[in-house]
Amino acid sequence: MENGNKQIFDQNNLEGLSYSLANWKTLLHESKAIIIENLSTALANQDYPFYEGDSKAVLVYKGKAENVALLSDLTGWTDPIFFNPLQGTDLFYLILEIEPDARIQYLLMIDGNAIVDPANKFKSLHGLGAMSELAMPKYERHPYLNDFLYGKEGSYNGLLKHSLPSGALAYNHEVHIYLPPEYNTKLEYPTVYFHDGPDYIRFALAPYSINRLIIEKKIEPCIAVFVTPPNLHQSEEPNRSTEYGMNDEYVKFFCDELVPFVDNNYSTIRSEKRRLVVGDSYAGLISFYIAYSRTDVFVNAYSQSGYFSFNDNNLLKLMDEQPAKQINLYFDIGTYEEKVGADFLPSGELDFTDANRKMREILLFKDYNFMYKEYYEGHTWGNWRRHLIDGLIYFFGNKGELK
Repeated sequence: MENGNKQIFDQNNLEGLSYSLANWKTLLHESKAIIIENLSTALANQDYPFYEGDSKAVLVYKGKAENVALLSDLTGWTDPIFFNPLQGTDLFYLILEIEPDARIQYLLMIDGNAIVDPANKFKSLHGLGAMSELAMPKYERHPYLNDFLYGKEGSYNGLLKHSLPSGALAYNHEVHIYLPPEYNTKLEYPTVYFHDGPDYIRFALAPYSINRLIIEKKIEPCIAVFVTPPNLHQSEEPNRSTEYGMNDEYVKFFCDELVPFVDNNYSTIRSEKRRLVVGDSYAGLISFYIAYSRTDVFVNAYSQSGYFSFNDNNLLKLMDEQPAKQINLYFDIGTYEEKVGADFLPSGELDFTDANRKMREILLFKDYNFMYKEYYEGHTWGNWRRHLIDGLIYFFGNKGELK
């Protein structure tokens, strides 16, 4: 599993690259020349990032600049970490101590301008572009994703498109449908519904992963429904925020209009026990809320980095104060999600990690059926595309029974 350059610049009996860079002034001229040549060659060949052991990474930038800084998941994309200039060169370096199985996304700030790391071939996409990726040596990449490590996005090929007029909401919704291999109208299939549909298609690679899982018999054949929010990636309302913020009119559209449309046009199993609703962040919040509030339609929900701190912990309070319901919940969160949306969310709602841990405590106390996982990752599609595979297996594996 390729993560980057694991070779250390162990020149002239020095302890490693980080030691050499930190003690640059004490090195002989010949040693410096060798290290500069090795670094320049590795950067040009994108044989990078550099690692020492399992928990130390070294980032290097080559180019003219007054200052170079790191913006990343490590600090919630708010506080830049500045690189050190390497005296007498056009190189800048940063030594990071990170958990051995961590994966972060980052951008470089070159004199205040954000760019992807030009020496790093590993990239992950999101709605506003690409980010560089740093996966530590013990991070386990999924083999399904090997063709997508360098910025390739998922495809709409083979998906069926519909436009749904809404009675509960004053606008249409675009929907894409995935059908499993050898789809047969004489059979009936469970369904999985995705909020943020285009992002789950392009960035989380959901149709691709579902298809592979079915072909390799890791999950049972299922139908997938991808719902597009209005004004995608725009601030103009209505948008995903107005829909996913525990909006009961959106829940009505989703449960009383969308689900019947799918059931009437495709060969589905018409049972709340055989439907799953999935979402990320804001969409993770609405996924849990739908399962909680409409058990007649959904009793299975998967939240990826759910925004459970929304509106002063509204859903947390609701589920804590009301009797438990017979629903099945799966959720995961990154430990680097303590400052999500610092530039636009209320200051008391930024710590998604803490809110998800509080959700876990409530579900444990209330004796819900749930699965909870944490990863050393941030609030990114690189996180969600990897762990979506595990969530799908959890619900659609196990001999074809939703748990």
